Amino acid sequence: MTAMRATTLASQKKNPAGPAVAEFPEIIDVLLSLQKRNKTRPRAPKRGDRIGFSFSTKDRYLFTLQTLQNLDTEGGFDLIWNDESEEEGVPALAKNYKFQNANLVEVNYGVTGGAEAAVCFGLSRLLKLGYDYVGLIENDILFRPGWFRALKKLFSLGADEGIVCGSATARSFESHALEYRSSFSVQCDIGAGMVLFSRPAAEIIMDLYSNPSSLQMTTHSWQKFYVDLFGLDLRKFSPFWAYPPDKAFPCTLDWGYTPSLYLRGYASLGTIPSYATDLEFDVESFFHTKYVSAEKNNAGVAYPRIPMAQK
Repeated sequence: MTAMRATTLASQKKNPAGPAVAEFPEIIDVLLSLQKRNKTRPRAPKRGDRIGFSFSTKDRYLFTLQTLQNLDTEGGFDLIWNDESEEEGVPALAKNYKFQNANLVEVNYGVTGGAEAAVCFGLSRLLKLGYDYVGLIENDILFRPGWFRALKKLFSLGADEGIVCGSATARSFESHALEYRSSFSVQCDIGAGMVLFSRPAAEIIMDLYSNPSSLQMTTHSWQKFYVDLFGLDLRKFSPFWAYPPDKAFPCTLDWGYTPSLYLRGYASLGTIPSYATDLEFDVESFFHTKYVSAEKNNAGVAYPRIPMAQK
């Protein structure tokens, strides 16, 4: 990271009481530098691009039904349904649900192994089927009308500013936003519950899963990553509220997606406002945060900056 910071250093300010203090560059300047190094280029969705989602389910019939009814308000994408249920309700729903807008391509039963296995199966299947954009949706998400259009538009909004969007989400938490720009936010984490990857980014994720330790982070290493990359102080990152700050706790592998993509020249973006919410938990109690509202548009950097000399 040291070389990257040196090549992208935007400015220095004179400190009357001492030597010059180096400042971190703007977030977008860091992104552009990473893209140049990795030779990645912005790409907006084009006519004819195929978009597919892996819909992962394990029981929870009522949650599953509500998620289906919400996501089916939109069309323009395919769905592969991957089920790990032990009860009869959800598999029966997969056989009998009548879609109005979304296009169900296939249903795969007995996709066992837990959340990480479901991610790998879903992404690998979508990539094998040749989709240009591949996504993940879990069966505990509620969508607002317009969610798919807003989600897909993130790749275009990023491209308009020269940003290569590798992963996008319509489920936007305030805690996860590093910077609020015009109509989108730059994210520190997206996870696996509601995400759409460009094909190259999904291929990177699948490659990383072949060596899971490459995605493994702790609460401390994850926070340090954003200090080193953007000079942002995430010590008050609210989803970590239950963890004692003096101890490092292991994160699930999906916390490693976004940092891994940044290092390879792919940004993670979120909609403003959020178009998706969680059924399983109350976000204010669970994450100590809120969903992003329209008022956050263009609000700027969301976390304190740390001068490089203080690192």
